[in-house]
Amino acid sequence: MLTTTSSWSRDLRGGLETALQGLSSFIAPILILVGLLGSAALGAGYWATLVAVGVVPLARFALGGHIALLSAPRAASQTTYATLVYLLCVASAGTHAPDLSQGLTPEQLRAGLATGAILYFSASTLVLLAGVFRLGTLFKMIPSPVSAGIGNGTALLLAWLALQRLWGAPSGAGLTALAMLGAYALWQWLQRNTAWTRAIPAVVTSVLTGLAMTRLQAAESAPALSLLSIAPGQWVPVLHASDMALGELPRMLRIAVPGTITLALIMILESFTAAALMENRFNLRTDGNRELMALGGANMVGALAGGVPCTTSALVSVTHRNAGGRGTFAVLVAYAAVLTALLLAAPWLIALPVGIGAGLLLLQCGPLVDPIFRAQLAQLLRRRTAPVWDLGFQITLVISLIGFFGDLIWACIVGIALSSLAVLKRVSSHLTAQWTYLDSRRSRRVRGPEELRLLGQQARTVGVLQLTGHLFFGNSVRLRQLASELDAQATLVALDLSQVYDVDPSGVNAVRNLVLALQADGRTVLLSGLGSSPSQALRAGVGQLPGVAYHPDLDRSLEDCENRLLADAGVFHGAQTHPIAHNQLLQDLTQEEVQAVVALGEMCNVTQGATLFDRGAQANGIWLLTAGQVSILWDARQDAARLATLGPGQFVGEMGLIDGQARSASARADTAVSAWLLDRSAIATLMEQHPAAALKITRNIARELSLRLRSVAP
Repeated sequence: MLTTTSSWSRDLRGGLETALQGLSSFIAPILILVGLLGSAALGAGYWATLVAVGVVPLARFALGGHIALLSAPRAASQTTYATLVYLLCVASAGTHAPDLSQGLTPEQLRAGLATGAILYFSASTLVLLAGVFRLGTLFKMIPSPVSAGIGNGTALLLAWLALQRLWGAPSGAGLTALAMLGAYALWQWLQRNTAWTRAIPAVVTSVLTGLAMTRLQAAESAPALSLLSIAPGQWVPVLHASDMALGELPRMLRIAVPGTITLALIMILESFTAAALMENRFNLRTDGNRELMALGGANMVGALAGGVPCTTSALVSVTHRNAGGRGTFAVLVAYAAVLTALLLAAPWLIALPVGIGAGLLLLQCGPLVDPIFRAQLAQLLRRRTAPVWDLGFQITLVISLIGFFGDLIWACIVGIALSSLAVLKRVSSHLTAQWTYLDSRRSRRVRGPEELRLLGQQARTVGVLQLTGHLFFGNSVRLRQLASELDAQATLVALDLSQVYDVDPSGVNAVRNLVLALQADGRTVLLSGLGSSPSQALRAGVGQLPGVAYHPDLDRSLEDCENRLLADAGVFHGAQTHPIAHNQLLQDLTQEEVQAVVALGEMCNVTQGATLFDRGAQANGIWLLTAGQVSILWDARQDAARLATLGPGQFVGEMGLIDGQARSASARADTAVSAWLLDRSAIATLMEQHPAAALKITRNIARELSLRLRSVAP
């Protein structure tokens, strides 16, 4: 019982705090519609606000929306919708030149709102269908600069609307708006530094400051409206659709169809941005398609009832969660509290002073501006240097300016187009790698000093290209260009496809054409990673090209290239043997010391494929290779990653001598191997009877380890 009481108390507190914090967002329809359409739209804005608070959220939850994602009228979708209604109001008068100097007639306003409601209903239907056809994942991929630019442009528009309201108003109205902004900023500073102020939302102190400033000044004239002007029969569009001339309806719809699609996109962007914030901050899991269906269905109801677009609000949702609201009761308390406040404050809202209205518009500008963009812009202005060449910043700036000087419809269209071009540019330039050479890429075969010197002299004769990601029509042209960008000295080409995880027919053809172009230039192509690529089309398309050497991975291709270069220089590998006296471990030892080491060791022969030792086994000594090839593997599996390959004249297993720990990797014979094994007892005897030789061996181990590290460093 105590737990239940505590839960109800927490939900009650969370709901009330959400209502206080989000009140300025909920009355946005009044401010924006009046700002764009004039005081004649005040009744429509008030009624739309009641619908947005009392109808749309409940419909959204009834349709399966997540309980933690609270909806509210948000500035970007509100401004887009109000802009559409504005254009339709002007179109209903038979002119396309926006001019509200004489104000809207009631007939124009009702015609614009009725047609706007049809478009709002259509946009909501598009949102619903996006969820039905499971496009949620696709819309989540819309780059963040688009939503950031829409938010910035909306902030500029709201600031401009506020300035228009203040233009021609008494000077005290401007002082009231500035005082509200100052009180809001001061209270937020106090909330960061004192605990007792956090219980009172900053917007409440701002509004109280505005009221106090208004009382100190001469009373402003209120619009000539009454509560009768917000009667439902006045502003439910479906009740007035029949009053419109049927001949005018098609023309008005054609004007606003692009805006309808844009409105749907902005509603989705706003909701998904807020949902992503909630998921990241509170570790929530939401179904994007289900949220789209709930959002679209609820707004269809709102359109029929005379409301305005409502989307998931980050401010309201985060406030609700932080305040402790969790269950359905908390949500009902929040919306009931806002609805009660709107009904009680109806006379005050209808006679809203100009200064307070402008101040509330300006208060919504700050949260709309993208914080990353704001930080980059501040840095740019502070340093006064060259422009920031961050592509996301540039796209955001362009969308912001188009949204302000043009409209949000074109801003959204241009933003998605620019972002799509940016994605294609990134795909074509970054997902297709650039040429590298042996001076930065080497195989994991351990080479001696002379071999490294020879390879270093011919580093540019081996070109390496590692393709990654998607190969499709967007970067197939780029692939064809790569053949001409290869260094003229390159005679061997190692082409790796192991990281290509998706390819279309044009991508397959591009890879084939690249290989054929390289061969036509007289270059030998070594293809690797084809077996590990998930694309069957790619394996079928380039798996049997004549004259191409195939390898399981890039490491083996590079080893083959190195061996070819060394063979051309007269250095051969494979079946040759190396005398034990010339092993790198015994370098600088005298003949007597070498004989002493050999006398303590044991000659071992290992068949091809057998292991010299396994990872995790106790170290049994050092192996001095005289013939054959040994690969050091991560573990004993056949497909284990290769760490290094060693041959005659080299040694393996030295780490057990250094730290005395178990083997950290496995050693497998790639060919038949002959090796001299110095076990732990032989090493102990050597250290006791021939300390000078033991010291030289320790120095040789350190030298070889350093050489191996250098050989694999870029």
